[in-house]
Amino acid sequence: VLLYVGRYTEVKRIPLLIRAHARARQRFERPAPLVLLGGFPGEWEGEHPLDVVRETGDPDVFLAGWRGHEDLPQGLNAADVLVLPSVREQFGAVIVEAMACGLPAQDIDAHGPAEIVDAGETGWLVPPDDEEALAEALVEAVNGEGERRRRGERAYEAARSRYSWPALAGGLAQVYAEVAEGRPPSAGSHTLTAG
Repeated sequence: VLLYVGRYTEVKRIPLLIRAHARARQRFERPAPLVLLGGFPGEWEGEHPLDVVRETGDPDVFLAGWRGHEDLPQGLNAADVLVLPSVREQFGAVIVEAMACGLPAQDIDAHGPAEIVDAGETGWLVPPDDEEALAEALVEAVNGEGERRRRGERAYEAARSRYSWPALAGGLAQVYAEVAEGRPPSAGSHTLTAG
C-alpha cells in the first residue's frame, strides 16, 4: 500500500502522484493501491484528485478522506511506503512519523524532505515535478520487497536516533552548551533547526 497523507493543495502535487501511479501500476508485480489520506472537506486547489482518478482510469487509487491525527498511526501501520510529492515542504513531520512506524518514504529531493530522507537508505528522493522519476521510484518500491523492507528498517532506526525526545533533548543540550561556551552551534545540531 502506497500512502499519501496531507491536504489537497497545489504544492502537494497530488495529480502528479496519481498520474505517476497510473503509469507505474502496469509494471507492478503485485497490486499496490495508492491511498490518499487527507483532503480537508471542501478544500482543494487546482485539479481535484477524484477528477484525475477518473481521467486516468486508475482503479487502484482510493480517497480515504479527512481523518483526525489520532487515526494517523492506523493509516501508517496499514501502509508499506509513504509517498509525498510536495514541492514545498519546510520539514514534513508526517515523514518522520512514517519512518518511526518503519515505513520508507518517497519524497521530493528539495527542502525539508531532502534533509530527512537519506536516498537509497531510508527511502527514495526524486526531482520535483518529474512524473517519470516518481513512477520509476514507485515501481522500484513495489517490486523490490527486500529493498523496501531494508529501507523501512533503516528509516525506523533513523527516526529514533534523530527525532525521538531523548535525541532532541540531547541536541538541545548540546546547542545550549556550545552557546554558553561562546561557540556557534556545530553542524551536528542541525536536527533542531530542521523542525
